[in-house]
Parts: sequence; C-alpha cells; structure tokens
Amino acid sequence: MSPSSKKRSVSIRLRLEPDLLERIDKLAGERGRQHFIEESVLWRLDQELPPFIMELIEDVNELKERVAHLENIQSTSVFLDELNTVAKTQICRDQLDRSILEYFLKNDGATTPELAKDLSSNRRTILDRIAKLNERAKNLIGVEVLKYEKGFSKGKRGAWWLEHHSKIVS
Repeated sequence: MSPSSKKRSVSIRLRLEPDLLERIDKLAGERGRQHFIEESVLWRLDQELPPFIMELIEDVNELKERVAHLENIQSTSVFLDELNTVAKTQICRDQLDRSILEYFLKNDGATTPELAKDLSSNRRTILDRIAKLNERAKNLIGVEVLKYEKGFSKGKRGAWWLEHHSKIVS
C-alpha cells in the first residue's frame, strides 16, 4: 500500500478515568484501544437519535414557528391600536392605508421600495396612497402626516418619515 492511498488521520488527546480505561482494555482485546475507541465514536455518530428526541425537536421547532407568528400578529395589532379613530376611519380608506401608517409607527421611516416589498404592493401604488393619505390628513387635521426627505437621513436615502405622530395616535 502506497503512502498516498492511506487515510489521513489526526491524533487527539483523551483523558479518561483509570477504571474506564481498564474496561476499554478488557473489551478491546487484541485489536487495541485505538481501534475500539474509533469504532465506538463511528458507531455513536452513525446511530440515529431516539424517536422521542426527534419528536421533541419537531415539537420545539413547531412551537418556535407558532411563537414567531403570534409575535408578528401581536406587534401589528399593537400598532393598529395606537391609531386614533380619525386616522383609522377617515384618513385611512382601507387596510392598505392602515398598513402604511402601521409600518411608519413601527419603523419611523421608509423608502417606497421598502414599503412596497413589505406590504406586497408596488411602488407606484404606495406612492399614490401616501399622497392621498397626506391630502386627507391635511383636510381633516390640518397637517400632512408623512414627509418625504431627499438625500441621506437616518440611514435611508430618499425616504418618507412620519411627522406629527401625536395627531394620529390615541
């Protein structure tokens, strides 16, 4: 056998109690400790996890998904509850308008592409909705609620920002 065809192995250092080492020597017999320990490690690695542990792992993953979903729902409803009656019913025409304001309550500012992606809409629709929201807000409460700032501000370039927060929340 040529040296290039041999498997490459790495030495490790292992500390064991003397009585455990004696048990290994008894079981290993003529083949020696090294082969016994190597076979034991391989056997343990190849062994599947017991079914009840697999079930527990699946249950934990399912619970994580449920908790994430509930947290997402809760966070949205918390921000929707912050909007006052005028903002919910008169400034906002429908759920998309309310979602836009909720997004700004959560995130303070956003670009139209960010809003479109997060709200599953297109940029032009979002832009039109913001213009209508501002128009209705100006007629009802006397000020626009969203303001567009060109340039770089608070880590965003060319973004909309929530203004007059106190006029739309309870």
